[in-house]
Amino acid sequence: MKIKEFIEKVNEHDGMRAKKVYKRIAIGTPNNMGIFSIPEDATNFIEIDTWATSNSLYWKKEDREYLSALIEELLHTPVEERFPEKKYRLRWIDDHDHYKNYLNLNSNGVWDFVDDEIDAEIFTESELEQLKTDNPHLAPAIDAMKEEV
Repeated sequence: MKIKEFIEKVNEHDGMRAKKVYKRIAIGTPNNMGIFSIPEDATNFIEIDTWATSNSLYWKKEDREYLSALIEELLHTPVEERFPEKKYRLRWIDDHDHYKNYLNLNSNGVWDFVDDEIDAEIFTESELEQLKTDNPHLAPAIDAMKEEV
């Protein structure tokens, strides 16, 4: 199951909401998005963060079973198959520098440089589109720096 499909199926179910939040999937109710947080590359339930002391406070048994089945289907999907989009690095090109410099967005939301493409952060097309939406003044630069992985 692709991540987009997973989020759509969760959101179709009454009383549940899911959204992609920087390489994670946040799941909750319309009033509380912080019940579960699933890393995009999770392969088992142990990797899922939960902040609920009791999920029965939020959903009935049938709803919990529905969500559990969806999560299990996602976890059984090979990680590579969850992402249908092309992937990119953001390469900073400097005429005076002979190194390849790549921009990374660290966990604090701050941009930093790495000089090795192996260490460079990889973005999907939709993640870059979200960055451009969030930072419209950077949109032309993001387009100019895209380098397909």
